[in-house]
Amino acid sequence: MIKIVADSSALILLTKCGLLETLCDTYEIIAPSSVIAEVASDSMVKRFPDAAVIAELISSSKIKEHNPEGVEPQLPLTLGPGEKDALLLAKELNDSLFATDDGKAIKASKFFKISFIVAPRIVVELFRFKKISYQIAKQAIEKLSIIGRYPPDVIASALLLLNEGKK
Repeated sequence: MIKIVADSSALILLTKCGLLETLCDTYEIIAPSSVIAEVASDSMVKRFPDAAVIAELISSSKIKEHNPEGVEPQLPLTLGPGEKDALLLAKELNDSLFATDDGKAIKASKFFKISFIVAPRIVVELFRFKKISYQIAKQAIEKLSIIGRYPPDVIASALLLLNEGKK
């Protein structure tokens, strides 16, 4: 099973689209404790319904907690603690994919040559593997175009891939 190391932005956006549980059923999802604290702490669960969904997936072990163990390399830019730990964990787990929608984390993953994936592409992959319908995938990408901070070409590319997969 493919391992995906997720940062906060990926977990939150996929939860808002209603696809995080499907992702957890399809892939092995891993998050460092700093990410879990950002998205599923007790105070977050009380304030945000999305945090409660993520916390339930963590408590049912559909999202596994794992922290980086290696020495922290010098990063070319400043990242938040969750993005930094998720990036370092993805670097340590050579056979994993780094799920992020944070612009700085994407730049850092390119710098370290770490494979990454953004939420719109995850939606396309879930459709491609027949885990969700075309309609659900299209709605999720449209929602991501509103709630995410994607350049228009990222959304257009995802919709194009989705339409090609429908044929």
